[in-house]
Amino acid sequence: MFGFNSVYRILACILWYLIPITIHAHPLMQDIMWLQFEPALIRVAVNVSVREIQIAQAKPSESNVGKFTKEQIEAHAQYVLQHIVLKARDKKLDGLLRLIQEPPRIQYPDNTFYQFQYEYRLPLINPTEVTLSQSMLQEWEYSAGLAWSVSYVVRYKSNLEQTSRVVLVTNKLVTLKTGLPSINEQFKGVAVTEAKRVKDNVFWDYFKHGVIHILTGYDHLLFISALVIVTLSFWEMVKIILAFTLAHTITLILCVFGILRLPSEIVEPIIALSIIFVALENIIWPKRTHSSLRLAVAFGFGLIHGLGFAGGLLDAMAGLPAAGTWLALTSFSIGVECGNQAVVMPLFALLTQRRKNISEGSLLQFTSACSILVVVLGVYYLVVALRMQHLLSH
Repeated sequence: MFGFNSVYRILACILWYLIPITIHAHPLMQDIMWLQFEPALIRVAVNVSVREIQIAQAKPSESNVGKFTKEQIEAHAQYVLQHIVLKARDKKLDGLLRLIQEPPRIQYPDNTFYQFQYEYRLPLINPTEVTLSQSMLQEWEYSAGLAWSVSYVVRYKSNLEQTSRVVLVTNKLVTLKTGLPSINEQFKGVAVTEAKRVKDNVFWDYFKHGVIHILTGYDHLLFISALVIVTLSFWEMVKIILAFTLAHTITLILCVFGILRLPSEIVEPIIALSIIFVALENIIWPKRTHSSLRLAVAFGFGLIHGLGFAGGLLDAMAGLPAAGTWLALTSFSIGVECGNQAVVMPLFALLTQRRKNISEGSLLQFTSACSILVVVLGVYYLVVALRMQHLLSH
């Protein structure tokens, strides 16, 4: 039988675990990188968010949000240079910092970027491909046992090409075609094969990006968990999740194509409020959780959560052509839904099994206890979101 005491113990452990977590609800950050291959030279530009610099400077929550000394910015530019590795013919290329461009004004840390520009010298004979790897922020913990992770949307081309190719780089090694003239004759069909390879990479890169985004998005996971814990049948659960999925898909599409945008400092507090509202509804109006009103709640707040998903996708899609945008959007959405189901299905199966072994009164007590836990965590996310707004306004 479930009791409140055991739930409170779990609550205390989770709160202790969450103490080190910083303002944002995801340990995954997205930046942008440009590479241009020229004879004997690679020009590289990297956009680095203020949030990333805060983490590297170990100052994620100080009141001087986005304010750094010249020495701190130069130190981070050198840090980036050390953690982005380019190789040609298995030989590491030496890079040199050429320019630092500051943002015109400091806004929300995730959306304000410094740009660092570098030059890497190539061997005398132009390579047809180079490898790129990065290990940004992996020495800093987001929370106990979970490191920060940075991904890059990389646009690359040679100075002889008109259009760029795009790849999403996480912490894995990727191979980039330089587009520079080769001393070897190119075989027929290579261009077609390369185009297919790039297309396949885009699909799987953004699919994995969607899965990671939802599985590391504790706010989204809390919301769908609050929805699922009170469902009494498989069909009821399916309807709730379909309403949520349809809603967040609509706003995700609208955001990607620039039709609807809201700043994250507005979206994140509303997402936190959605968690609190749904959990309180489980406690105060348990009968209403099985009515059509619940579908409306799931759909309405799903629209807001879609704006949150877009925040994890827009930077990662910067510069993609129209066809690539649709492919990335589709694969990202599929990845998000797979991540959702990876949580929802085991949770629903566990709850269904437990319902067979406890009385209706004990089930209501258990549901209420779990919902109280979700309320507390929702309040936590609301406080840190509002605190960020306060820091930005001073």
